[in-house]
Amino acid sequence: MTEFRTSRRHLLAGTAGLVLSAGVPINPHAAMAAESQQDLAALAEDAAIWGLPLVQTGRYVKLAHAQGYGFNRFYLHQGLATPAMKLIGPNVDTIYGFAWLDLSHGPFVLDVPDAADRYYSIQFTDAYENSFAYVGRRATGTKAGRFVIAESTWQGDIPAGAKRIDAPTSLLFVLTRTLVRGDADLPAAQALQAGYLLGPLQGYPASRKAPIALGNVPNNLPILDFSHAGAGYFAELDRLVKLYPPRGPEARSFARFAPLGLGQGFAEHPPLPAEKLEVALARALKRIKAVSASDDNDGWRVNYHITPFIADPVARAAGNAFGPGAHIAEEALYFNATNDAEGGPLTGARRYTLTFPKGQLPPAHAFWSLILYGRDFLLVDNPINRYAINDRTPGLVYEPDGSLRILIQHDAPQGPANWLPAPAGGFRLILRTYQPDESLRSGKYRVPKLIAA
Repeated sequence: MTEFRTSRRHLLAGTAGLVLSAGVPINPHAAMAAESQQDLAALAEDAAIWGLPLVQTGRYVKLAHAQGYGFNRFYLHQGLATPAMKLIGPNVDTIYGFAWLDLSHGPFVLDVPDAADRYYSIQFTDAYENSFAYVGRRATGTKAGRFVIAESTWQGDIPAGAKRIDAPTSLLFVLTRTLVRGDADLPAAQALQAGYLLGPLQGYPASRKAPIALGNVPNNLPILDFSHAGAGYFAELDRLVKLYPPRGPEARSFARFAPLGLGQGFAEHPPLPAEKLEVALARALKRIKAVSASDDNDGWRVNYHITPFIADPVARAAGNAFGPGAHIAEEALYFNATNDAEGGPLTGARRYTLTFPKGQLPPAHAFWSLILYGRDFLLVDNPINRYAINDRTPGLVYEPDGSLRILIQHDAPQGPANWLPAPAGGFRLILRTYQPDESLRSGKYRVPKLIAA
């Protein structure tokens, strides 16, 4: 894991008699000031990394307001993702829903119906983009349930039979995923999704509100670019730590930034000139981009290390670079490929095969799905409207030896085949495994190599 750099402050006591090699005396006060500026610049760089998930959250909230979304209610995407939706990196296996929750005025109650063993997950992410809790098939089972979501500092009684979920911050992003087993199954999945009900604890159960189904699906979580944010980035961070103060481990991490005055007068008395803050942000972004939080699995990249709280700020910032919603490893593992087994970039100019030997399909207790995206993480139009091959794909063709062979290529193969159409240009693949078995989580299971013809 990448660690924060430590401060390089040195005591300059007793330097009055020191001289440079050229014989020029050192001014101890100037030297101390220069050293202090260097320390503050390094600290600002670390703060920019630590605060990136929080600043992202703040910007996503502003975007949600601009798009007309309110707080404390689910909004539902009722269809599976398609290229026309222009969503960044969606799966094509579940229908999505989301809500922004504000707990500053008290807890909320979430009611879920019986899912009859269908996979679903309701993922709770705090303002710092920690996936601190789940409701769903893996975490709480599929029976009907009632959950009270409250700030960890809240004290009070909850309804009989309800389970309490403690939230680290008053602002939460909640993301739902509900499995669709096929075209004919979509209405049943929609009915389950419509049964996720939220309402304030005060006035419950009459306070519950039904979700709002969306017609058009806007891209409400775009990949954010902070390269031109400049010194204003720190002003955003200053404002947001006041609104959503860190608690627990976050508070301990934040304490080391006290010399910067974030949340305590930074805006009135910036510790560094704007140009130095701009440099600190640029260096921070460079460090985040240089980090690979993933491991290699025979040419596939996978992050085994996503947990409810990621202690390393660099790893957390890198893991949330594409926005909130990355699953913890127990919920799902994503195996990414942009190159074949020989290291060549994936392109529609070549043909590829991915072969799972008999009895060695991905060991996922919920489902697995191989999805193709363009280099830009968008789904790609193709003549048969197939964007994935998964454990629910109708008409899968098995080889005589029982293996499953998937063909990834631009042109249609001859005869029956498990064809995943590729664009003419570059593309990427993601093998998603939901509720991965221990052999997947430990790396014991190896995803077959992607072979270029």
